[in-house]
Amino acid sequence: MNPRVPSRSTALAAAASLCLLALVAACGGGSGGSTSSASADSSTSAAAAAAETATMSATAARGATTSAPVIGTQPASQAVAAGASVNLRVAAYGAATLSYQWFKDGAAISGATAATYTLAAAATEHAGSYHVVVSNAKGTATSASATLSVTANLAAGGLGAATLSAAQGFIATLSSSQQASAVLAWNLDTARHWSNLPAAMVSRNGLAWSGLSTAQKTAARNLIATALGSAGAQLLIGMQAADNYLYSIGGGSTYGEGNYYLSFLGTPSASGFWMLQVTGHHLTYNVAFNGSVKSTTPMFLAIEPKATFSHAGVSYDPMLAQRSAMASLGTALTGYGAAKLAGTYGDLLFGANGTGGIDGSCPHAYGGVTERGLPFSSLSSAHQGLAKAVIEAYVATQASEHVSELLAAYLSDAALAQTYVAYAGNGTVSTRGDYFRIDGPRVWIEFSVQNGVIVANDIHFHTIWRDKTADYGGLCTSAASATTAATAATAATAATAAAATS
Repeated sequence: MNPRVPSRSTALAAAASLCLLALVAACGGGSGGSTSSASADSSTSAAAAAAETATMSATAARGATTSAPVIGTQPASQAVAAGASVNLRVAAYGAATLSYQWFKDGAAISGATAATYTLAAAATEHAGSYHVVVSNAKGTATSASATLSVTANLAAGGLGAATLSAAQGFIATLSSSQQASAVLAWNLDTARHWSNLPAAMVSRNGLAWSGLSTAQKTAARNLIATALGSAGAQLLIGMQAADNYLYSIGGGSTYGEGNYYLSFLGTPSASGFWMLQVTGHHLTYNVAFNGSVKSTTPMFLAIEPKATFSHAGVSYDPMLAQRSAMASLGTALTGYGAAKLAGTYGDLLFGANGTGGIDGSCPHAYGGVTERGLPFSSLSSAHQGLAKAVIEAYVATQASEHVSELLAAYLSDAALAQTYVAYAGNGTVSTRGDYFRIDGPRVWIEFSVQNGVIVANDIHFHTIWRDKTADYGGLCTSAASATTAATAATAATAATAAAATS
């Protein structure tokens, strides 16, 4: 035996020791439903590093005779705020010594030659697509790409100014024909053109993700992270991964992240009204700027598969927060007879159920819902907390500036005094026909349990968050619809008169 090469048993023993050290270091701490984190305290980072070292030692021993590098753990996409630390990691094994070279947007990063690439303080210019090439004397292996999104510091100018800058940055990457498809005139009927059905069945506004270049996707991720914050950006990544998963198990080309679309309704500006719409199969964001109210709705959120899944070596559970919060509230509501609705609910009342499978006409008929359930005030203090947690789980998908203002409106004493909670079915999130609703003077949240479509013999979820005052920037009310109709009629009359004199 060559005395300079450790035996397989020695290497495995060393790996086991390092694993034990990693477990000891990690003891007493944990994380929730997130699969990756932008920053962590020093003890968690040390535990992760020790665990990674242990994994690398074990895999190195296992791959001592491998002809070329093999990647065991791919780098994970992340969405962080500016100033946060970032660690992009890869775990690989192979014969002899492994070398690493990290790339950003296809260009080699100088000095990034370790298994982990670290940014001590991420800035918006760090946003992009990263991958690593692992090599040894017998070959190379290229990792999957990981997207890093960095939310701008909004201290100066606020969310609107930062999003405008990011929007203009994205638009600048587009060709003239792409710009014509992405930047549309504001029109409420155009804004309503989203659906819970795949884009192959119901068309969408704007540019398809599949048609964007790597640089354009990087700019789009930066825009989304700025407008929605890290939680909203990460949710989109998870929802796109869910569609990739459905494609991978035989769903067909109807599914996949490339079938998500991005558009602007109205030209982004510092003063005029405009809206960012990001929409695909099971997620639609509508974030309006320069309207009469802060507006992030309607937001459609659904998921199939229903919970945790893995794709390209990464684990996801995009709707963990909303599903868990609603499950806890549902368990509590079964103890209140007045909370149970008499009817059955096969889907959402106010989802994308308008003509053609898009959002229905404005305003929505909330007043026609006569069975509202149990007043929030009738819940115990603990159960009131569960109802608030559901509202918070949906609002937390947005940028912090929107979160603070919307929660202040939805959870004020006056608003909660007019809020109702209700359920139908069994009060669980596990049986088709289970249904939940939170109905306040502004907030409207529905959660419906559906049969699986691609994942056979299972369930999936449809949910909607609406704001009775603020949907589409406050333009989905009776008064707004009347104003929009009058403006359209005036424009049509002017056009007719111009045509008659031409």
